[in-house]
Amino acid sequence: MSAPSSGGIPFKLISAATTNATSVKAAPGQVLTLTVGNINAAVRYIKLYNLATAPTVGTTVPVFTMPIPAASFSPITINFGPDGMYFSAGIALALTTGMADADTGAVALAEQAVNLTYL
Repeated sequence: MSAPSSGGIPFKLISAATTNATSVKAAPGQVLTLTVGNINAAVRYIKLYNLATAPTVGTTVPVFTMPIPAASFSPITINFGPDGMYFSAGIALALTTGMADADTGAVALAEQAVNLTYL
């Protein structure tokens, strides 16, 4: 099956009680949209990495970090435009409790939802 020419491929992650280090795409690609929500009473962070594998959270430096507001029952959506945000190696992500690149704080089970579309 070939990838769509527009619209993007959907990806969904519901947080586990970890940093959720995940490889979304193990080849170059573009993130078109990113939607995140957080029902925890504290701010959490999503980090995107230019990697073909899952990141080593706390060691690998993300290329994009965004806070997910506390108790954000209305998720935040970012549209990266028609060309998306380009990742030359691959698309990977993680969820942490702290903003610092070196943070390794694990989030809680089923408190963050991540939906993105990519090519």
